[in-house]
Amino acid sequence: MGVTGVVDVHTHTIPGIDDGARTIEESCELLLQAYSQGITAVIATPHYSRRHSSREGVERLRSLADEVRQAIHRIEPGIQLYLGQELFYHESLVEALKEGRALTLSDSAYVLVEFEPSVAYEGLYRGIRALFSAGYKPIVAHIERYRCLRQEECLAELTGSGCLLQMNYESLQGSGFHPGVRWCRRQVRNGRIHLLGTDMHRTDFRPPDITEAMNWLTHHVEEELIEDMTRNCALRFLHRKDR
Repeated sequence: MGVTGVVDVHTHTIPGIDDGARTIEESCELLLQAYSQGITAVIATPHYSRRHSSREGVERLRSLADEVRQAIHRIEPGIQLYLGQELFYHESLVEALKEGRALTLSDSAYVLVEFEPSVAYEGLYRGIRALFSAGYKPIVAHIERYRCLRQEECLAELTGSGCLLQMNYESLQGSGFHPGVRWCRRQVRNGRIHLLGTDMHRTDFRPPDITEAMNWLTHHVEEELIEDMTRNCALRFLHRKDR
């Protein structure tokens, strides 16, 4: 296929922060499982919580990321770990970002943002516009979860707004007769998905698993598009381009 060095932009690999990895040992095990499948760069995106939103909390995340980075490099130096957050959108999110109480992806202008699955499209779009207006570049996390985006006109408008759309590898797996899988695969083939992520959490709950999805991609999607979704788009902010 030619795709090497996959970048995983959505992971919960910082221990003890959310419902993801529980220990540094589990963080390393998740990273090693990902590496065995061709993932060589991972952005840790622990859930943002308004209750723990502070500069001190952000510094704790940076410290934990450094610990995980040092631990995994002792085992496998080929794995690169970066830090960001999965930000649940709320009216004060821009303020939290400006004040350093919430993280962008790898200190770029890009933010991974999620909404309630039942969010009305008007609310989702208003949040995206607010982030753009403040100078950020939103990436909508796991877009397959939002019922409002199953409406063609809403998805088309959101794509046209300039924000990026992230989908989980898991959503491409399974029977092609399943309506949800079929919808996800159609968005990929139509070029609407910019980034793919594992959304890995724990070794016993949503571990990294991209093999089946990559096999489907290889047989149904052009190689250039695969490379864009799995690596090239992410490299723009990891390598401090288009920031």
